Amino acid sequence: MIELCIFDMGGVVIRDFHIAPRLLPFLGHEESDFRGIDPQIQEALREHSKGLINERKFWDAYEHITGETVPNDQGSLLGKFFTPVLDGPTVDVIRSIKARGIRVVCGTNVIDSHYSIHAELGQYDIFDHVYASHLMHIAKPDGAFFHYICTAERVIPATTFFTDDLQENVEAAQKAGLKAFLYTGAASLKRQLIDLGVLSEK
Repeated sequence: MIELCIFDMGGVVIRDFHIAPRLLPFLGHEESDFRGIDPQIQEALREHSKGLINERKFWDAYEHITGETVPNDQGSLLGKFFTPVLDGPTVDVIRSIKARGIRVVCGTNVIDSHYSIHAELGQYDIFDHVYASHLMHIAKPDGAFFHYICTAERVIPATTFFTDDLQENVEAAQKAGLKAFLYTGAASLKRQLIDLGVLSEK
């Protein structure tokens, strides 16, 4: 029996969340992601997503690695091109789960500027709680991420459902003992939940 459902945010509940296609041209790059410029930048971004360094430290690392000077924008440069939009059909599935009396939380790798934007837009309101990597200081696919949530929610992994659009995160959750599935769309998500007895055929 499933007692808790954990949803990833970007690529599952949210669309239009990738900033690199707009941010990197703004910085004068043709690459599609930070890793394409230098893997060390991607690692610095991951450290930022775990709340281990702030955004200023991230850009310091970027400037050190690239030798470039980052524009001194007002506010968060990482948040400048972040325009997330809720996926209606997936939100409807979440509402259906909650209507069955099952708790639904968000388990997300996120940076502080994006977390604030989601919160300001009310995009976390559908969840009973949000477990954010930059506040937990743990990020997927670390197995500790899933154990942290299960411990906080007082459930065991075997009674916990998890969905994510990244296979490595799904596999990590499965290894941690959760009922984890790759998200490919609201229709297949609903089918998975029906098969688990979380939702009914109706």
